Amino acid sequence: MTRRPLATTGVALAAVLGLALTGCADRPGAGASAAPSVRATAAKPAADAAGELTAAIGRLNEQSMRIKLESAVLTASGVADPPARTMQATLTMAAFGEVSTLVIGADTWVRFDGALGERLSGGSKKWLHMATGTGVMPVDDPGGVKKLLSAVVEVRHAGDRSYAGTLDYTRAGVDARSLAGAGDKAKALPFTAAVDAEGRLTRFEMDMTPINATLGRMTASYSDFGAQVRLSRPAAADTEEAPPAIAQAFSGAGS
Repeated sequence: MTRRPLATTGVALAAVLGLALTGCADRPGAGASAAPSVRATAAKPAADAAGELTAAIGRLNEQSMRIKLESAVLTASGVADPPARTMQATLTMAAFGEVSTLVIGADTWVRFDGALGERLSGGSKKWLHMATGTGVMPVDDPGGVKKLLSAVVEVRHAGDRSYAGTLDYTRAGVDARSLAGAGDKAKALPFTAAVDAEGRLTRFEMDMTPINATLGRMTASYSDFGAQVRLSRPAAADTEEAPPAIAQAFSGAGS
């Protein structure tokens, strides 16, 4: 597998691939363990903000939802139904094209388009099949925020159903080489979060500028809770097995 495209997009792409994501249809590609506790600082009791945010993120595993990601590097949208273990996402990178992902139970498929596909899959237009694993697109962590929660250093109330704090991005499972030039700046990235009246996370925004000013802010949004998700498997003629390196990078399988 050629690693250059991932290195070119830098740390934001590594984060974005962990936020796998809108579309609900009857066609292919359309349509965890408990999170660690975090320290809280606030006018309210310290445990409140941390506990509320942890619970709000945990509720993302309770029902289906629509997910949207926005960043300077790419945009993404999709649907996820964690209880049914299904998810679909399309990631669009201006420099490299699209990556379509599909998860149904124990199976994951990825399809590349554009320059990234030429480099990673030799220009194949087929769905690359692999076992569903715990890599950058785990179905039990739609949007990747549960993984980010493990990196939160402190969190406080910042208004009605909103929170602010900092996280240590070196604890978020990102390749250390991607953060080599960031130093201690990567250990104190500001973030904000919001929940709805039902206590579900609706928005998580991380400021990546301390690492690199061109990366800007990365936002994951959650909406349409309970939306119907109908996904179907690609036809056998349109699939092939993913090379081990791609399976390892995208699902944690194939190692």
